Amino acid sequence: MRLRRYIEATMRYDYILVGGGAAGRSLALHLAHSPLAARRMLIIDPQPKTENDRTWCFWAPDPTLYEPIIHRRWNTLNFISDDLALELDISPYEYRVIRGIDFYRFTTEQLTRCGVEFLQERVDAISEAEGTVTVSAGGREYHADWAFDSRWDAVPYHGGVGGSAGSGATSARAASDSGAATGRDALAANVPDPRYHYLQQHFLGWVIRTEQPCFDTSRATLFDLRTPQNGIFRFVYTLPFSETEAMCEYTIFSADLLPPHEYRNALADYIQTCVGAAHSAANGSAGGRSARKRSAVDEGAAIRYRIVEEEACVIPMTDEPFPRRGGNRVMRIGTRGGRVKASSGYAFLRIQRDSAAIVRSLLETGQPFHGLVPPRRYNTFDSMLLQILHRNGDLGKRVFTDLFQKNPVQRIFRFLDEEGSLSENLALMATVPWWPFIRAWLKLRLGGRV
Repeated sequence: MRLRRYIEATMRYDYILVGGGAAGRSLALHLAHSPLAARRMLIIDPQPKTENDRTWCFWAPDPTLYEPIIHRRWNTLNFISDDLALELDISPYEYRVIRGIDFYRFTTEQLTRCGVEFLQERVDAISEAEGTVTVSAGGREYHADWAFDSRWDAVPYHGGVGGSAGSGATSARAASDSGAATGRDALAANVPDPRYHYLQQHFLGWVIRTEQPCFDTSRATLFDLRTPQNGIFRFVYTLPFSETEAMCEYTIFSADLLPPHEYRNALADYIQTCVGAAHSAANGSAGGRSARKRSAVDEGAAIRYRIVEEEACVIPMTDEPFPRRGGNRVMRIGTRGGRVKASSGYAFLRIQRDSAAIVRSLLETGQPFHGLVPPRRYNTFDSMLLQILHRNGDLGKRVFTDLFQKNPVQRIFRFLDEEGSLSENLALMATVPWWPFIRAWLKLRLGGRV
C-alpha cells in the first residue's frame, strides 16, 4: 500500500504539457519565470528534440525570454517585386530568427534547472475524473490538476494533401520525394466545413553557401515576388546569415502541395537569376525608400553555391476556429489552440503572448482559460484574404505589393499582430484592391467560402 501511494505521488503533477514543441516548452518556460515556478510540471513528447529540425522567425519591438539564443536579427527588411525594391526600416521592431536546436537546448537547460521533468513517450489518451486530468503514455498514467495539449496530429485538418510541422515553424524533414509531408497526413474521410477556408503555406528552403560575398547582412528580404505566380501566390524570402551564407525559401499559399521537384527547380531558378540582383537592388536603394531592381543576368553574374541545409514544411492557413477547451481541465495550445495566424502562418510570438496570458489567468483566477480574443474584425480580414487567395491566387502579388508600397511597415505589423485601432485598420484596407475584398466580404455574408 505504501509503495502504491509512493508511486502515485511520484506520478502526480500540477501541470502536464502534452507536446514538447514550441507551445509546450514556451508555456513551461513562462510558468518557470513566474510565481508558479515551484509547481510540479511534466512535458511529454515522443521525439527527443535533439536535432535542428525547424526555424522560427518573428518580429517584435521588445525583448523576449529567448534573447540569448537569437540567431540573427535585423532592423531593415527588403520588399521586392517586378519593378520595385523597397527598403523598410522596421524600428522599433526587429525581425528575429531562432534555430530549433538552440530553442530545444536552451529550454531543456532552463526547465531542467527549474525541476521540470521530461518524458519521451507518445500520449495514448487524456481523460478527466473528479477534478483530475489523467494522461496515459507508455503504459502508465500521469495525473495533474491541468493539462495543456499541443498535439497537432490529433486535429482533423482539411487542407489538401500533407500535414503540418506545427507552430508556424519550418521542418527539415517535412517533404519527401513521394510528395507526402511528415507530421499528420490530411484525413481524406473528413469533409471540410463549407463555411471556412483551408489553404496551406508550403515551402522549401535551402541554406546556401557561396564562393564569393553575395549577401548584405544588414537586411533580410521578407518578400521577393519575382517568381512566376502561375495562378497561385508565390514568393521567396532570404535571411542572410553572413556575406556568403543565407537561407532562401520558396513559399506558396495554396490549397494543394506541389510535386517536390517543382519546389527545387523554382528555388534553383530564383537563386540563379535573382540572388545577385536582390543584393544589388538593396545596395542601390540605400539612399531612399525605393529603387528599381537590377538584374544579375544583365551584369553577367555567375553564382557558385552549395546547399548546406534543406528545410520544408506545410503550415495550416484556415479560418476554422479551434476550440481552446479539450475538457474542463484540458486546454489546447499552439497550433491546436488556434495560435497560427490564418493569413500569415506566423505563430511563435502569438504563442509567447498566449503563454503569458495563461500564466496571468492561473495567478489571478486559478484556471488557465484567459478568454482573451482579438476583435472579430481580424477574423473577417483573414477570411477575406484567404478567399481571395483561394479564388484567384494571382491577386496575392498585387495585394501584398499595395500593402507594403502604400503603408508604413509598422502599420502592417500591428495589423498582423491584431493590435491596430479600427481607424488604422481601415486606413490599411483602403490601400488594397477594393473589388476583390468587397466580393469576398459579400461571399462571407452569404455564408459561402468559394
